[in-house]
Formats: sequence, C-alpha cells, structure tokens
Amino acid sequence: MPHRAPEPPDLEPGATLATGSTEMFSDQAALENTEFSTPIAAFARDVSLSTCRITGPALAASTLPSLRTLDCRFQSADCSGAAWIDSRIIRCVFESCKGTGLDTRGGTLRDVRFNECKMPDAFMQESTLDRVWFESCNLSALDLSGSTLDRVTIRSCDARALRLLGARITALDLRGSRIDHLAIDPTSIKHLIIDPLQAPSILESLEAKVLDVHVDL
Repeated sequence: MPHRAPEPPDLEPGATLATGSTEMFSDQAALENTEFSTPIAAFARDVSLSTCRITGPALAASTLPSLRTLDCRFQSADCSGAAWIDSRIIRCVFESCKGTGLDTRGGTLRDVRFNECKMPDAFMQESTLDRVWFESCNLSALDLSGSTLDRVTIRSCDARALRLLGARITALDLRGSRIDHLAIDPTSIKHLIIDPLQAPSILESLEAKVLDVHVDL
C-alpha cells in the first residue's frame, strides 16, 4: 500500500518573514518567522528554528548539533557539508536543495519531504525516519545504516549504493528508483516495496546470480 504523504509545514511558500542574520545564531537560540539567505558560518548548539525559510547558501557547512526545525521550508538551499548531528527535523520541506555530505546522524526526521534535492554521500546513520518522502533526488551512497525507517518513500531517485545495513525497517517504498549495489540485511528484504524492474538489484544485494538457463558457469 502507498504511504501517506508527510504533513506539510505550517508555513506558506510565499509568506513574508523577517530577515535573519549571522548574529542570531548562538547556543540555544530560538528563532521564529525568519528568513535566512546570506551565508552564515554557524557553529551553535541547540538552535531552534520554527516557521523559518532557508534559501541559498545560508547554512552551507554549518555545524549545528541538536538543531531543531519545525514547520520550516528549505528552498534552493545549500546544506552541503553541514553537520546537524542529533537534530530533530519535523514537518519540513526541502525543495531543490544541495546536501552533499549532509550529516544528520542520530537525528529524528518526521513528516519531511525532499523534492529534487542533490544529496550524494549524505550521512543519516542511527537516525529515525517516519513519514519521510524523497522524490526525484540524487541519493547515491546515502547511508541509513542502523536507522529506524517507518513509512519511508524513495521515489524516482538515484539511490545507487544505498546503505541499509542494520536498519530496522517497517516499510520502505523504493519503486521507480535506481537501487543498484544496495547494501541491506537479507531479513529486511521483506519490508521493501519494489517494482518488477528492481528485482535484479535485490537479487544482486543477496549475491545471487541471474543467468539464462542455457548459460553455464
């Protein structure tokens, strides 16, 4: 059965917000109704963002352990090289964002949508993903090892070399995505939803060989 789409953030795409600045990012800062668009070389702990919009290079290479985001929109934002370990990302949308090497290890993502994002080599190990939807994204070498995945959809994505070793999977919909060189525990296969064209990739992950009946080894 298809998964229910994530709940949208309580922030309209064109909403008028106050303009943020670098000085606003400090330990335990609680920021609301603000747009951040200029580069912020942020290093701060326990920052909270609520109904905020992040665009452009604002958070590229930022280090924000225990970041909390609620009802936020990331629009054409560059999150490459950002380290958001132990973050909580709730009811947020990432639209046409860059996230090469984005690190959210140990985080919680709930009701989050990634659309047309470039996130190769992202790290999400030991995370919890619930109602998270990736669509038309570059997720090559995404590492979800040891994570808990409940109602996660990876649709029409480049998910080659996706790592799911040790993941606790309730339901993961991979239909329409490229999943060559998938790394997954055999016992987790039964929790995947795939299309017929993906069957050879699943067999490859189990180290099975698919040969014509007339071909000798």
